[in-house]
Amino acid sequence: MRTRIWLTSAAMGAVMLVGGVAATAQAAPAPSGTGAASTTVIPGWIPVPGTYPSLRACQADGENSAQTWKCVRQSNGRYKLYVMN
Repeated sequence: MRTRIWLTSAAMGAVMLVGGVAATAQAAPAPSGTGAASTTVIPGWIPVPGTYPSLRACQADGENSAQTWKCVRQSNGRYKLYVMN
C-alpha cells in the first residue's frame, strides 16, 4: 500500500513539475556521456525515481501501482519503472 501511494504521489508531482518546466527541459544540452547510466525518455511516460536490479523486482512495484506501467532495461543492466502520464 505504501508503494502504491508513493508511486501515485511521485507521478502526480512529476506531472505538476513537467507542466512548469517543459520548455526548460527541451532547451537543456544533451548529456556528455561521462559513463553514467543512460536515461531512456519515453514520451507520455513518467520515470519513477530509482532503478531495480531485476525485471521481477521492477514488475512487482509496477503491479503494486494503481497505474499503467512498464519496465525498461537500461544500458547498465538495471531496470527503470515508468508510469503512464
